Amino acid sequence: MSIVKTATGYQIRWYDADGSSRKGTFRGIDRREAERLEREKLAERDRGELPADERNAPTFAAFAEKTWMAEGKPGWKPSTVSQYQDALKTHLIPTFGELRVSQITESKVTPWVAELQGKGLSPRRINLLLVTLKSILKLARRRRFVRDDALVDVRLLKEPKADIDPLGPEEVSAFLTACPSWWRPYFATAFSTGFRPNEATALKWSDVDWKQGSFRIRAGVYRWVEGTPKTESSIRDVDMLSMVVEALKVQKTQQAAQRLKNGQGAPEVGKDYIFTGPDGGMFNSNFVRDRVWYPTLKKAKLRRRTMYQTRHSFASNTLSAGENPAWVAAMLGHRGAEILFSTYVRYIPNRTRRDGSAFVARMEGERQKTVGQERLAAEV
Repeated sequence: MSIVKTATGYQIRWYDADGSSRKGTFRGIDRREAERLEREKLAERDRGELPADERNAPTFAAFAEKTWMAEGKPGWKPSTVSQYQDALKTHLIPTFGELRVSQITESKVTPWVAELQGKGLSPRRINLLLVTLKSILKLARRRRFVRDDALVDVRLLKEPKADIDPLGPEEVSAFLTACPSWWRPYFATAFSTGFRPNEATALKWSDVDWKQGSFRIRAGVYRWVEGTPKTESSIRDVDMLSMVVEALKVQKTQQAAQRLKNGQGAPEVGKDYIFTGPDGGMFNSNFVRDRVWYPTLKKAKLRRRTMYQTRHSFASNTLSAGENPAWVAAMLGHRGAEILFSTYVRYIPNRTRRDGSAFVARMEGERQKTVGQERLAAEV
């Protein structure tokens, strides 16, 4: 074997176990990395491993769908399967589908990434595509269709930090006052528990423990398919603070009245969803965001922000009230409080509680003030 320096890196030359002469050129590596690759090639030869069969490598489309997807699908969550299928259908197969997996190189991927950026795709979306592509080529390498990691120098893009723009207590109160009555229990619960919209979609009355004063989040809905939540720690018991108990009682009453009005009986077993549309259909976060959330913000004269801010609002308001970060993290379904300190550090005071009472007092105080102002205005 030999190592030869090139203008952009190093070239490694070696003989396979059958005596065939081979070579590989690697860009952007130093001498030490070239020596490591040389040792790797020697070890592969000594183990009797066959060289990559690049000429007979399948097309990207065939390998991705018939091998990678077929083998991985049984172990993936439905939401993950949906994401991968969407990535393949909308971007990866239209771009690389007719190429052999051995022909997909950095020189083809780098300009493609730049093109996606030019089209306005977010770094997060582009990174999902790159992770999917790298995973497929990694399996192709294990199957000896790809000789080396051709995308080793293709780095994931830096993703901007999450947009944290929470509503303060007075803004939450203004929002709930302006919110349509049917949707007010949902948003009151969202602001007071921090659950994710897809978790709320899957929440059922059978998950509520009125005696213990909590409800259990055990599922999430992604593209109308119910599955396990985002992470293992997302399966959790959520404390129902006083405003949540009140909101859920209102929701139960208005939902029962609406079902009676619509001539509907009791929901099917396992379909007793807490938050539904007025017609009894499954909660649609896209509809609620566009038809309820944004119009209500406008009506309440609040600045426009994403509906996910209900979760950030709960985190920031509880921490500002002095609640214990560990309790807040448990409510949100985080594995620990570390993410709170990195994301919401400016809301964390020195002294903390751990039972939700400070948060209730903070939110109730603002609500009582609003009620008092409304009564005074009515008297005038």
